[in-house]
Amino acid sequence: MNKTVVVGTAAVVIVAVAGGGTYAVLHTPKRQFESKLVKMTKSNDNVIDFHVSASGTGDDTGSASGTLKADAQDENNLAVHLKVNDKNTPEAMNIKMDKKHVYVSADILTSSVKEYGSTGLTKVTKSLDKYWLDASHSVSLEDTYSPIKTKKVRSDATSVTEWFKDLDSSKFKKVSNGYQVNLNKADMKSLMTKISKTKSGKELSKSEWKEAKSSLDPVKNFKLKLTVGDKGRSFAIDFSGKENNAKERLTFKMNTKRDNNVKVKMPAKSLIKTEAQLTSLLQDKMIAYYSDQIGSAIDDFDSSSSTATSDDILDA
Repeated sequence: MNKTVVVGTAAVVIVAVAGGGTYAVLHTPKRQFESKLVKMTKSNDNVIDFHVSASGTGDDTGSASGTLKADAQDENNLAVHLKVNDKNTPEAMNIKMDKKHVYVSADILTSSVKEYGSTGLTKVTKSLDKYWLDASHSVSLEDTYSPIKTKKVRSDATSVTEWFKDLDSSKFKKVSNGYQVNLNKADMKSLMTKISKTKSGKELSKSEWKEAKSSLDPVKNFKLKLTVGDKGRSFAIDFSGKENNAKERLTFKMNTKRDNNVKVKMPAKSLIKTEAQLTSLLQDKMIAYYSDQIGSAIDDFDSSSSTATSDDILDA
């Protein structure tokens, strides 16, 4: 009996130790980072709030924030509201997309005009805000806002997450808002190689990927931190480095959630204008605006002239 008890106790201890060891391995920062990252790539969340900021020199200084929504009924229907601050000049843009079309709201005209500080001009463009421009046939926009193939995106994202499995565990750590990995320049180049082999990555030529990697060479003090939220609903990038004796930094934060009530409606055909039609509308409104300005100026001149004449008569 005593031997049985001893053996039984030993077995329990062994199982407990083994179980504890397994728990410890599964809950290391590295495994948790991988787990939360996989959760994000397989998630069906359809609302993303994001914020990007860049600091450095020249055109690199600025920030952008906004919300992206994917239709709960048709995830190929997307709506993006974007706020851009380029050198402290705010601009807003609204974009809607489906499998075949890209629409840009004309309210970008109003936000662009605001930087000139012309209240009257803003009133003119404001009346065009309700119109959408079908940008599907614009070469530049077609390249920038191509239709999203969600299955392809998820497949590529899942493939990329596998790359982190080969990283040294010491590069991962638990932080207040989740789990973080610190990458150096060599890591980043390796990650870019992995991305280049995905379906999306193959859309760029090998020479373009080579050029992208070589662009990292001049960067000194290269630091890249990737953080995944402990619930797998947030992701952050924090890059810093130095190039040409100037410090550069890029940060990106993203939070995701699910909203089953989201349904993105494409703009009505009656409110879609070609670039030429939108230009014509703006020109007509501008002509009307300046005609009013000239008319008001003439009325003011006539009024002042009439007053001056009356004063002369009274003086006489």
